[in-house]
Amino acid sequence: MVAAALSTQAFEATAAHTPPPANDPVFDGVEVLSDQILTAVARSRALGHRDTRITLTRPTETVEGVRNRLLMAGLTPVVRASSVGGTSVLTVRC
Repeated sequence: MVAAALSTQAFEATAAHTPPPANDPVFDGVEVLSDQILTAVARSRALGHRDTRITLTRPTETVEGVRNRLLMAGLTPVVRASSVGGTSVLTVRC
């Protein structure tokens, strides 16, 4: 009987925050991912970090789009096939 009287506010608060759907362009789009990587590179350089490596694993078409945008920004990303079919790994060193 004591358990029935406990509040469930913690459960309701976490249930209200569902993760975004997979492959949602707002969260996983090429522009968003490219901007996140460019921001991380700028932050890394501003803090004086050396040989920072940023890795991104996504479907191959998304990785290629991010790679093209990073090339236009003057970075040299490296793309390789992932062990999971249909996905690739992009690595940027700065």
